[in-house]
Amino acid sequence: MTAPPPSLVPARSMHPSTFHRWLAPEPRVERVQLDTTAWVDVVRGLLAEPDRVFHEVLTGTRWRQGRAFRYERWIDDPRLSATVSGARRHPALAAVETWLDRRYRVRFSGTVLAQYRDGRDALGFHRDTGMTWLDDTRVAVLSLGATRPWYLRPDPGRPIDGVDDDLHDVVDIAPAGGDLLVMGGSCQRSWLHAVPTVQHTVGARVSAQWRWAARRGEPDQSLRYRDAWRFSGPDRAGSGNPRVVNGSPAPGPRRPRGGTPAGR
Repeated sequence: MTAPPPSLVPARSMHPSTFHRWLAPEPRVERVQLDTTAWVDVVRGLLAEPDRVFHEVLTGTRWRQGRAFRYERWIDDPRLSATVSGARRHPALAAVETWLDRRYRVRFSGTVLAQYRDGRDALGFHRDTGMTWLDDTRVAVLSLGATRPWYLRPDPGRPIDGVDDDLHDVVDIAPAGGDLLVMGGSCQRSWLHAVPTVQHTVGARVSAQWRWAARRGEPDQSLRYRDAWRFSGPDRAGSGNPRVVNGSPAPGPRRPRGGTPAGR
């Protein structure tokens, strides 16, 4: 017997009392249509007790410091990360995952966490190329803790019909603690997202992420974040400047016009 298509996979079950304990009774979903095929859903106040969940996830998670090889040296990621599942996962995160399964009728991946300790921790403009198939995806991000800018903008290398492709086309979702956003359609193919640095004092923020891909269309061949980026000799123009031989320049501070610097 063949498995049902992803859109018909039944949602994971959860006892109603547990489900309703952690989530707001009637969350409102607002869809922002980014272009003809890309969108983002914003759910303000999905969690019933966001401050409690933030504290318990922050203190109850075994965080790790990730590293990446950049230009002949290892550097620390400007954030901490963790992967949680089963009994190690906070019940509120399990409730959100069940809500996502029911809402979008697909089976999301396990929960990945990131901790932004202060305003210096950030994530530069990027697409989630690790999903490989980017034409039809769902990427859900639950925010806990401090409110931070959260940017979306068109990918400058991929023209979009009806969108002025420039750095000033930045959409700032700015999710507060307990807010959920879901990027969908071709968003990972044609749009970039970022958590920029902030100059003022800001508290810790934790994000929980879930992903799903339809696995159709042209597989993305871009480098993944963990791929090593190395310098080579002079470029073809003979400038003597080093060039990257297997990747684009590492994400560094970028200042969208009218916005706050983004960094990774």
